[in-house]
Amino acid sequence: MLGPALFKIRFPFIKKMQFWEKIIPSGVLIAEEAIGVELYQSQTNFPVISHGLPYSLQFPSHGRIWTKWTLLMDIEKASEFKREFHCRYNKSVPIRGLLWKIRAQTKSKNGSTDERWLRFFLCCAASKNEYWRCVCSATFRIVSQKNGAENFTGKFGEAVLSNKMNQWGFINFISIPELMDPVKGLYDENEDKFTLAIDLTVQNEREKHIYESNGTIEMEIENLSEFAREAFGSGRFSESVLYIKGFPWKIMALINSKNESTDQKWLGFYLWCAAAEKGRREAKPLTSSRTDIEAENWNFKCSATLRIVSQKSDRADFSRDFSGQIFNELSNKSGFSNFITFTELMNPSKGFYDKDADKVKLSIDFIVKEADT
Repeated sequence: MLGPALFKIRFPFIKKMQFWEKIIPSGVLIAEEAIGVELYQSQTNFPVISHGLPYSLQFPSHGRIWTKWTLLMDIEKASEFKREFHCRYNKSVPIRGLLWKIRAQTKSKNGSTDERWLRFFLCCAASKNEYWRCVCSATFRIVSQKNGAENFTGKFGEAVLSNKMNQWGFINFISIPELMDPVKGLYDENEDKFTLAIDLTVQNEREKHIYESNGTIEMEIENLSEFAREAFGSGRFSESVLYIKGFPWKIMALINSKNESTDQKWLGFYLWCAAAEKGRREAKPLTSSRTDIEAENWNFKCSATLRIVSQKSDRADFSRDFSGQIFNELSNKSGFSNFITFTELMNPSKGFYDKDADKVKLSIDFIVKEADT
């Protein structure tokens, strides 16, 4: 372990490229030490940071496991950009030991050539041949060019990015006509440009959630009336990811039928371990003994209470339990294919359905244990 005194005295004087090329790969620094030097050195090269104040070099602390940053990109010659087919990128910024950038492109929404839309993505420029993995949350913004005008924003909850899936964002963020509408204030007509921004939070999952064995995950199904009209087999997944035993867990909601002879629709409600399956591109799990490579032959025993949360104080939640269900690479979900009918779910007297907001809230309390082998 590098002594704190040497850490504070020596590393501020090492050039940035030498730091990334020699010090980081050597493994001499723990994660918090590397982050401290990264933030300290990055502020001179990348002045637009979310802190607002110069970052002073500090002793390692768990309070700095999260790193927040704001990526900015000016789309100049926007009148030409809207007719282009190739992508534009900003300069990469190092965050949590990985290089991050914005990717922007215009493309038609449904294959037509009439109206084009902005594609707006967060990209990690790290190598696809080396294993890496982190959890990100971000707010995407088109920055207003006029005083008093509002930014145009979009958000996503926690998303797991890795060498297998290194970008996340919006395929149809905003139509180009709306973006360049003078009334919106997003486009600077005199400079022929607009500005993209991503407020990014990156978390390294190597050292967190390894030993936790229980938790609660929640999900709101919005536009429920539309979801209820979708075809059998249609589904929704919780945006947020909860890590238990180092593995990513989500809620899965499906439209099912109880038997093929009826058109009545049921809500299928499941706890889903979103670890990588063969042929899928989901989050890679981490275990306490193998934190840098994909876990193999994982095997858990889970117990859970699945609930539809009441929207009224005088009505009880609707809940069902399961116990001792085995989760592994071959069987990574468990729950109820016929949890409740949509007719009962959306019945105002039950109190589950918020008709004004057109949504319901699902929740799962669960415990994960190592299964006996």
